[in-house]
Formats: sequence, structure tokens, C-alpha cells
Amino acid sequence: MPVDIVVGGQGGDEGKGKIAAYLAVKNEYDYSIRVGGPNAGHTIFFNDKIYTLKTMPGAFVCKRTKLVLGAGTYIITDWLEKEIALTGAANRLIIDPHAVIIEPRHTASERADARMMGKIGSVGTGLGAAVRDRVDRKKLRFAKDEPRLKKYVKDVPELLNKALAKGSRMLLEGTQGMKLSNLHGEYPFVTSRDTTASTFMGEAGLGPKYAGEVYAIFKPYVTRVGPGAVANELKDKKALSRFHTAGREVGSVSGRLRRVGGFDMDVARLAVSINSATRLAITHIDLLDGADVSRGIRSFSGAAKKFMATLEKVCAVYPYPKVALVSYGPGLFDVLELK
Repeated sequence: MPVDIVVGGQGGDEGKGKIAAYLAVKNEYDYSIRVGGPNAGHTIFFNDKIYTLKTMPGAFVCKRTKLVLGAGTYIITDWLEKEIALTGAANRLIIDPHAVIIEPRHTASERADARMMGKIGSVGTGLGAAVRDRVDRKKLRFAKDEPRLKKYVKDVPELLNKALAKGSRMLLEGTQGMKLSNLHGEYPFVTSRDTTASTFMGEAGLGPKYAGEVYAIFKPYVTRVGPGAVANELKDKKALSRFHTAGREVGSVSGRLRRVGGFDMDVARLAVSINSATRLAITHIDLLDGADVSRGIRSFSGAAKKFMATLEKVCAVYPYPKVALVSYGPGLFDVLELK
């Protein structure tokens, strides 16, 4: 099928951006679509440079791939313009006219809400306030109303569906993860949207018949930057330091140190089921003992070997996904493909 989908299997921050970028280079998709808000970013190491993006698709690394922001995208114009300049991908960007512009009033409203910033743990971009205004049918600015973005605006559903009819291949990049889904996550410590594959397709303007491989991304542990459940949370400062430094477990939008806990089997199995995951991609395996790349990543031992074995229980959930990719370092091509 022509639309592969990347989803987060945990609390976000699983490394979806890297996996999306890797898949884009490998498969040379015609289009890459991203939906969601700038409250969740992704970091990509490519050509000796670090790209921290909040809106642009990670697939920008493939020069032939057109980059699309669907109607379910929420944009801070200043941030997007900086990312356009950073990636040099202006000539490949396409924006749905109904993508919402997050205005300063949205950001101010969210940051003034002590409950959202404190108990819920919002990062304060204004996404939640913009989503609320959209649901309330209040006056909004859309991409079609933003002079600085008008040159990128096209009818995305028409464009994508016509391209699919001609055999184009696409990658759909979602944001955040299973635990943060407004519908299926750990309410109230969730984001303002659903974060599953089905919703991503709708936000892009695509029907379900086009779904191809669904990649659910996991780390061998779980992280969160805000409040909410973290099973077997790690409290030892020395142990946490390794995750925060070698693992770069720092929020790319909030700048907050991420909380770290054990791998949550129940959440992983739920993520496979609700997203109809067909492939699993594992990141940060190098943070486990027994995955020392200097000895060859193919020979897992110790904690790394034990974790890979636990994934059999995740793969036992319908539609019975296979472990396809294992990332063992920050570089774009530090990826082991399993057959």
C-alpha cells in the first residue's frame, strides 16, 4: 500500500523523527506528510548537523520528497519559517489551506493557565488553546489567511489523492505517542489531540484504504517531560545522568529533563492494537548494557538481549508486527535492519 505511517508507541520522544528520516532516504517517498502541533519536536542527525524540528517533516533529508503539512497541522509561523531556512526545503513545501495558525493570543492564554502549565504539564506553545478555538468554531487564522505562507498553500487532499491514483508512495509522520492520546491515553495527562494512525490519516485528508506499513516506535524504556504515570520511574541521579546526556533525553521543545521509567508492556501492546502496527522500530538500544556497537550490534547480550526477547510479547498482538529496525546511535544511518 502506498502510505506508510510512523506512530509513537509510548509517551512521545521515541525517536520518530529519526526513523521517518531513515525510511525517507531508504524508500525515496514521493511525499511525506506531517500532522500535529509544534508542542512536540524531533531531532535528526544528518550530514554532521543536528536538526531540531517542530513542524517540518523529518523526511526533508530525501531531496526528491515533497513535504506536506496537512489540515491537522498547527503552525507557529515564525518557527516554521526558521525551519524552512534551516532545511533549505522551501521549494518542496506544501501546506493545506486549513492548517491552523497558532496566534500569540493562543500561546499567552495557555501560559497563563496555571492548571495546564502545572498539573497537566503543557509546554505552553498554544496548541491546546488553538484546538479549543477550532472545536468551539471561533474565529481562527488558517494557512490560507497567512500572507507569509500563501505561496505554499495548495489543496492537499486533492493533490495527495490524485498522486495516489497515479501510484505515488507516501510517508505519514504523526506526533507524540500512545500515552498522550486524548482518546486512548492516560487522561488527563494527555495532549489536546488523538495521536494514533487512524487520526493521522484523517488529518492528512487520506482515507483508510491507503494505509500501508504502520511503524510503531519504541525505546527500551519510557520517558515523559511532564506529569503522568511512569512505571518503575528511575530516581538515581547518576543513572538518570546517562539518559540525559548520552541519550539526549531532554525535551526538544520544553528543554526539560525527561523522566525515565521501565518499558511498559501494557502500553506497548495497546499501541500495536489500536494503531494496527505491522512493523516495530526500536531506538536507543545502545543505552542498554550488552549493545556495545564497538563489539558489533548484531550480537546482543545482557540487558539488550533480554529486552529484545521481551518484544516477542509485543509482536504476539494482532496484526502480529515484526521488529524491523533497531537504532543503535544518534546518526541517521545507525540503524540495523532485521529481516
